[in-house]
Amino acid sequence: MAPTEELDAARERLGQLDRVPESASASVTALLGWIRRIELTDETEQQWRDLVASTEKLDPTDAGAFLALTQQLKEAPTTPPPHRGWLLADLAVLDCARAINTAFPETTPETESS
Repeated sequence: MAPTEELDAARERLGQLDRVPESASASVTALLGWIRRIELTDETEQQWRDLVASTEKLDPTDAGAFLALTQQLKEAPTTPPPHRGWLLADLAVLDCARAINTAFPETTPETESS
């Protein structure tokens, strides 16, 4: 699966959930840490500043809030990117998508009733 397909699949799955799957929590925590480490300078676009600020208030277990964060990251301008940290955040969101996609079977109603 291509990275964009993995991200789209994870976003679709998150849209069906109230909470981020427990097994993806380490990936979510790592992503939040990488976003907070993005280096902001005078030249940094406001969308990047808003993204970094949004991590301070985010409940990492809230699927809707996390979905909104991934959308913010997707929509952040790529030209010019922040000086440092954006690439690691970009890779970390892919890691989160993979963790969510892997965890999804454990969160389906059929599995919960077994």
